[in-house]
Amino acid sequence: MILLIALIFFTLFINYYLFGSYEIESFQIFLTISTFLFATFTGFFISRQGKRYSNIREAITSFDGEMSGMFRQFGHLGETARTKVKEIIKNHYELIIKNRAWDYHFVNKSTTLTSINNLVDETTKGQNLESLRNLALREILTSLQRLQVIRKKMIALYEERVPKFNWVIIVLISLILFITLSAIPSHGLILESILKAAFSTSIISVLILLYRLDKLKLFSGMTGEESAQDVLNIFAGKK
Repeated sequence: MILLIALIFFTLFINYYLFGSYEIESFQIFLTISTFLFATFTGFFISRQGKRYSNIREAITSFDGEMSGMFRQFGHLGETARTKVKEIIKNHYELIIKNRAWDYHFVNKSTTLTSINNLVDETTKGQNLESLRNLALREILTSLQRLQVIRKKMIALYEERVPKFNWVIIVLISLILFITLSAIPSHGLILESILKAAFSTSIISVLILLYRLDKLKLFSGMTGEESAQDVLNIFAGKK
């Protein structure tokens, strides 16, 4: 990312230094208006998508915590049940890690929670459970309910992307900003070329930031990857 930004800056600097500016009358007015609109639109959406990103990470953490806690509770229902639920949950997270997609089970059909619920029925049906096993069963059923709520919340947050129409407006304003910025004289002027290149690079950086937030790829690695791997580490006996 840093190399990409540096390359953009260098390219723009050379362009502004060698070719200077276009002749646009009253470009200052257009530059002021487009800068204001660009800052308003991108500021709003970056703030909204940043909050969405944080909420999704929090929801993923809660979901994974419930999964690992429920796995431990299954230990009170017998080793067979514990082994079966381990395979169900393990398969759930292996698909996420393999496809590097935290939203894999939203995009594709998932039977994880249904399979766990069926396993509970299969394990406890027609049995008189003593107090500890009965308490564990209640905790498992409560976890399943919470997991359903968290999953619905994650789906809702997943859908809250920047609408295509708004992307069109943001890109259009960015183009206007670039054109008016090019009208500032800079041919053969080093400082002016540097300032124009820095300003233009900042605009591109803001667009890249908004795009990565919208796609939930702000940091390196997959969203929720460490949390998913932590669950698999528990199964592997590493934690």
